[in-house]
Amino acid sequence: MSDKPIVYEILISDENLCVVVEKGSSEFCPYVMRNCELYNPRRDFRPVKPRYKQRALNPDLIPKAEEMIIRAHEIWEGLKSQEPQEPKENPAGGGNEDSIPSGTEPKVDEMPNPSYTLDKLIAKSVAELSVSEVMKVARPFIDKYISDTYGMLPKIIEVKSGNETRRIEGITHKKFETILSLVNLNIPIFLSGPAGCGKNVICKQVAESLGLEFYFTNAVTQEYKLTGFIDANGRYHETQFYKAFVNGGVFMLDEIDASSPEVLVILNAAIANKYFDFPTGRVCAHENFRVVAAGNTFGTGADIEYTGRFQLDASSLDRFAIVEVNYDEEIERAISGDDNILIEFVRLLRGAIKKSGLKFVVSYRAIERLRKLKGVLDTKEAIKISIIQGMSNDDVKMIARNIASNGRNEYVDALKSI
Repeated sequence: MSDKPIVYEILISDENLCVVVEKGSSEFCPYVMRNCELYNPRRDFRPVKPRYKQRALNPDLIPKAEEMIIRAHEIWEGLKSQEPQEPKENPAGGGNEDSIPSGTEPKVDEMPNPSYTLDKLIAKSVAELSVSEVMKVARPFIDKYISDTYGMLPKIIEVKSGNETRRIEGITHKKFETILSLVNLNIPIFLSGPAGCGKNVICKQVAESLGLEFYFTNAVTQEYKLTGFIDANGRYHETQFYKAFVNGGVFMLDEIDASSPEVLVILNAAIANKYFDFPTGRVCAHENFRVVAAGNTFGTGADIEYTGRFQLDASSLDRFAIVEVNYDEEIERAISGDDNILIEFVRLLRGAIKKSGLKFVVSYRAIERLRKLKGVLDTKEAIKISIIQGMSNDDVKMIARNIASNGRNEYVDALKSI
């Protein structure tokens, strides 16, 4: 068997699919390409080189793929018609009127070259497209190649604050730049999103980007935990809120919807007045004091998934810019080592947990543990350690019943077998 790689030519493409043929093929045998994976339309769009339990092309994309194949055939026929025909052989001594007189044969470098003709046509087609159109088609393939070759590359963000420019390297949430801009403009923010989606990590990165200290307080049920207090010896006990208010920095109050409703009133008064009456006396807010609140709801009170949440005062909450933060696909992809099977399992699992009415978090840490245990333990044991530890048998059975199964995901199969 030859080790020579097969070269494919793109005949037609859009933002999701490409139709390609083997270069130099004398017959029209197309393949459909998606995310650098080839699918064979003559075998029900199954992958040409399937990975472990890899499924066929998404059924929703097949009608579009069939349309593109028809158009690709027309393009292929047009290209073939422009290829030079083989000259007809003349009998020895024959006087065929189409024969080329001796001494007038074209030079080899002047004869049309099929590959050259095709390259010119492709170049002409590309030249007629705008840069944005070309990049729209090429970007997924470039990103996939970089990811497969080098892994997830760190994103570099430059933040200019005053005369300073800071470079932030690493993987950041897709909402990071929005949150950074709001904090830099001194606009109070309320981050709403599920547990374990990285809200506090975003706030730490924002503080680092702006060169500010990061102060953190979890759900506050008593006022003194926010304002501080003076003990019997006359000593004042500072809080994270006090330090940020006096010295400047990003103050994050996590789980504000699990805090006492009076807490938001206090925070709102401090933001509005730019001063606050602490037990030691009135203090003016530092010019670099920034506030970020976070919760699992939108401040509307408890729901099925998050019980024990308070309804927050609407007029006070109105002072905050509400930003919804969810699990980030790029972060999950980076943590999982670009394991599509693992990412699919996590999303199916979250859906099954929600459908079961249970309160369990499948966080980024759980994904990281599963990735590290792959190949070390069997899949069933890895799931027990990383995901279902602490769950009751009834809860595990309920989740296993509710998780969608297509028979092509080793993690789903392992969970159902527990």
